[in-house]
Amino acid sequence: MEGARSCAPYFFGGKLMRIKAILIVALFLTSALFGSFFRPDVRPGYGVTDIGWLSDYFSPLRNTNMDTPVYFMDSGIEGPTFLLMGGTHAREISGTTAAIVFIENVTVTKGRVIVLPFSNISAASIADETGKVPHFIPIESRSGKRFLVYGDRRTDPLDQGIPDPEIFKHAQSDFTLDDGAESRNLNRQYPGVADGNPTQQLAYAIIQLVKTENVDFNLDMHESGTPDSYLDSKGNERSGSSLAYTLVCHPDALEIGAVAIMEIEAFYGVSMKLEESNRAFRGLSHLEIRDATGSLSFLSETPNPGQDSWRDRYDVINDPDYPLSHRAGLQLQIIRSLFGAYEMMIGETIEVENLPSYEEVMQNGIFSYLN
Repeated sequence: MEGARSCAPYFFGGKLMRIKAILIVALFLTSALFGSFFRPDVRPGYGVTDIGWLSDYFSPLRNTNMDTPVYFMDSGIEGPTFLLMGGTHAREISGTTAAIVFIENVTVTKGRVIVLPFSNISAASIADETGKVPHFIPIESRSGKRFLVYGDRRTDPLDQGIPDPEIFKHAQSDFTLDDGAESRNLNRQYPGVADGNPTQQLAYAIIQLVKTENVDFNLDMHESGTPDSYLDSKGNERSGSSLAYTLVCHPDALEIGAVAIMEIEAFYGVSMKLEESNRAFRGLSHLEIRDATGSLSFLSETPNPGQDSWRDRYDVINDPDYPLSHRAGLQLQIIRSLFGAYEMMIGETIEVENLPSYEEVMQNGIFSYLN
């Protein structure tokens, strides 16, 4: 909390759990209110073997609101290393929730998993710019009340420290976007720039982590709008998001992705699209991380009604068609299925215990897996 360099695990039990939970929430909200470095509420389980900081891989992040905790879950048994990323866009809460559930429940029994639950923690430190969803959403976990963070899509302008340019230009290519605010979008800035703006430095730090830790494969969890069609202001029917229920894969990772989504459809009845990274669009994690490091890269998209600009109101937790349990449960199942597909195609495996399946999350609710 409050910029401290230590981030020791919280282990909970009985009445002590409730007391610690209240203290953590109080400190968490105090940190947000009084402008110190933002540290969301994550309560590591016994499977977490170490906790570090992204600044360990790129020191200019130290003592800034761009620095974020890194959770290590090491079996001590030789196997692949997998990087799990949530919170690239902090309002895409199926990814942050799935990452936190993984940290708080899972034990890795072969290989190693590294988790960034809030990859862009600066974006988590501010409310979504639409203003339609509270920054802190109260929920009931298995230990009582806690809060989910619903942040923004981009780095806080105060942390970026410079005005947005008129046009965004990717540093390593000629790729441009008319919206200069995309300079604060982490998933436009890979592979990053060591002496660039803070969001470019954040991307650079993640690349250094992947290289230093010899990450074999990685997943960046996102959310899109829903696939629901709608009527525009002129009464014309428009299609919903084409990204919903998509697994985007680097060209070198397509076969693994195909095996994973076939399993999800066959056993859980959720149909997903397979998409190959498009080299016409630069700066994206699923393309640039593989190219820069050799780590096989994937990006998942689940449908969040909060991403639908045409909706006047929405419930990002209990939407009848796209509840958070469905979305976060699907993210967790994608992780499990990628582990199996990686073993099938590469011949090496990560083995875990207590990773809930999609079916279990739908039956029990996602919050039953939060401490």
